Order: sequence, then C-alpha cells, then structure tokens
Amino acid sequence: MRLKDAKRFFRDLMEDTTIRGKCIEIAMLPKNERGMAPRVLGYSFTPKELDDVLCREFYLMTEEERRLFGPGDLRDIVMSMWGNCM
Repeated sequence: MRLKDAKRFFRDLMEDTTIRGKCIEIAMLPKNERGMAPRVLGYSFTPKELDDVLCREFYLMTEEERRLFGPGDLRDIVMSMWGNCM
C-alpha cells in the first residue's frame, strides 16, 4: 500500500468530512498517542512536509476555508493538532 503524502492529507482534511471527523478524533487523543494515528489512516509525512504544504496552500484558500477549524491561524491549528506529533 502506498502511503499518502502531506498534500493529500491536507486536501482530505479540508474536503472530506469523513476524514476530517477521524482527524478531529485523533486530535483529541493524548499527544503521545497521536503520532501513529495518521499512519493508520494511510498517511505518511514529516511535520516539515505538512508545514510546507500549509504555507503554499494558505494563500490559495478562501477566508471561509481558513476558518474551518475556528478562529486563529490555520497553520498553527493544523500543526498543533496533527503535524507536530508525526
């Protein structure tokens, strides 16, 4: 099985409500349990790879998309919930 990269993870997170729900459940786990969870879903990427994708995609997003996970900087939210534990 080929693992999906950071760009695919971010796209799925933004567009696929099922994956988004699973990722939000992952974010609720203790930090020491989060690391393998994205891999179980079929993703493999480093925090740097995810951060690079976020920086590139941020400028292409609408304001509504940037607020998908609530107020605050989308990059900070995504990295704290999923990126820094990989």
